[in-house]
Amino acid sequence: MPGPEQARLPSLAWAITGQLTTGAIKCLIALVLAWICSWWITLDTDFGRIALCLVISYIVSEIVGAIIARPMVLKEGRSNPGGVPFAVLPFTAGLVISFVASYALTGSMHDSLLAASLIAVCNAAEIFWLKLWEKGPTPEEEQARFSEFKAMTKEHFADDVAQIKSRARDKTREKYFRKKARQEAKSNQRNYQSDENS
Repeated sequence: MPGPEQARLPSLAWAITGQLTTGAIKCLIALVLAWICSWWITLDTDFGRIALCLVISYIVSEIVGAIIARPMVLKEGRSNPGGVPFAVLPFTAGLVISFVASYALTGSMHDSLLAASLIAVCNAAEIFWLKLWEKGPTPEEEQARFSEFKAMTKEHFADDVAQIKSRARDKTREKYFRKKARQEAKSNQRNYQSDENS
């Protein structure tokens, strides 16, 4: 059983969360593109319905994409196993889901093609930007990179940390001596007053 420090693959829930996060960004881009397209292209339905199509399509397609990619992730032991199927299968599923969802909501072939095209453009941009066909690092390699970065950061900021700790110790010492001096002054004053009273 792996120890707490040992690297592991993300669970399906984490993979879906990651997909939904990137899906939200792509959805915003697709919404902006749809709004721009609505200036030149006459839509059969209102823009609000197209926006709803895009949001639903992205939610469903990102969840399905994570589920489709999961066997490949487990087989390769990498969060990004690479290969053409890893890049193309979720892309194709997203395309089909977006077209079907858009057609179901709008009943318009024209608007469904627009929504599917926008989703295809955003998803293709992600594939080429992240180079999803290339294999990513293994969990052990990711952990090694993280440990190396952590060590480099610790070394780089060691002087600053030491200086901050020194200042904190000095301030704590000053507060202690000021408090002790106040207490002694109060004690001396009480003693003086009790001597005067007697």
